[in-house]
Amino acid sequence: MNRVRNVRGGRIVPLPALVATVVLLGTAAPAVAAQPATKENPAGLTLENAKPLPVPPPPRLQTPRAVQAPPRFAPLAPLEAPPPPSLAVLDPVPPAPTAIPEPTPIPPRSKQAQPPAAAPPPTAPAATAPPTQTAALPPPAPTPPAAPRRPAELSVVFAGATADVPDAAEPELARLAERLRADEALRVQLMSYASGTPETAREARQLSLARALALRERLTAFGIRSTRIDIRALGAGAAEGPPDRIDVEFLN
Repeated sequence: MNRVRNVRGGRIVPLPALVATVVLLGTAAPAVAAQPATKENPAGLTLENAKPLPVPPPPRLQTPRAVQAPPRFAPLAPLEAPPPPSLAVLDPVPPAPTAIPEPTPIPPRSKQAQPPAAAPPPTAPAATAPPTQTAALPPPAPTPPAAPRRPAELSVVFAGATADVPDAAEPELARLAERLRADEALRVQLMSYASGTPETAREARQLSLARALALRERLTAFGIRSTRIDIRALGAGAAEGPPDRIDVEFLN
């Protein structure tokens, strides 16, 4: 018989192949001897005497926390503007008339109700009184006349309703500043005027103040301290001379 049925697999195997298999199994390699212990293998383990390591138990994992869903975004409802208040026009209330009480007449005094006049006491004989002397007051002293106003050292005339210092006054201001620098005790006063009417007196005063401040700033640019410069904004108070000007006067 050249073929033998394979019982396990149910296949038919040729006889020569079966014989070759038996020969190979009979001539298998001998078992590997135990290896001596070495530095690299101190236990002398081989594939035959090695024992499998125990399988560790599966790790105990905690139950994961439930993931919470993010909060839903709720848009804010727009606020509606309140309706405008209704205004009602009321009729003006006339003032109540104020009644002035009439004065109560004073009844005349009766002559019978008056008590009788008492008799005057007896008078002693009058002694001779000394003559009465009347003190005479001295006549009032006459009011001294007002001190004459010192003439202005410098007058700066402005053109129109402007507060800018005119360029033509620069040489005079330079000479004034040189004189003030030569004597530290000198002080000046700026009498500022501006044209105007009684209705525009406030505006004229403001303009005169602006002009005085501009002139003081110009003098401080020459090296003069502002504490040595006094300002008087007189507005539309110029009695004579140009109405739009600044008079520079020395105080000492």
